[in-house]
Amino acid sequence: MKKLIMLLSLVLILATIRMSGAGLSFFQVYIAAPLLLTILLVLVNAKNTKLNMIVSYAGLFSGLLALVPYYSAYTYSGQDGQAGLIYAVMPLYQLAFMLVVAAIAWIIMHLTKRSKRKNT
Repeated sequence: MKKLIMLLSLVLILATIRMSGAGLSFFQVYIAAPLLLTILLVLVNAKNTKLNMIVSYAGLFSGLLALVPYYSAYTYSGQDGQAGLIYAVMPLYQLAFMLVVAAIAWIIMHLTKRSKRKNT
């Protein structure tokens, strides 16, 4: 399952980088950062792997949702340059979503540890 998440994350990274232009720049790394975070979470050997996988799936979900506005900005044929602003804003939304999911996972992990200590 971990290999599948990593493979899907790499495919999403390549797709988003492809839609943001040629070459590799800091801007493209910024766009792919939420998906790099997903790969990093998969590689971490945590005690509670279920929560780790939930956070990783949330990262994939946010990456899949982000492809829609990226694709619409990539194929936009109008004269307005504001369509490109999605590349500056969407990674912030993805990172905020990932931080909320990670905070919820941390709270769940903290509460389960506390309840285990009280039971023993």
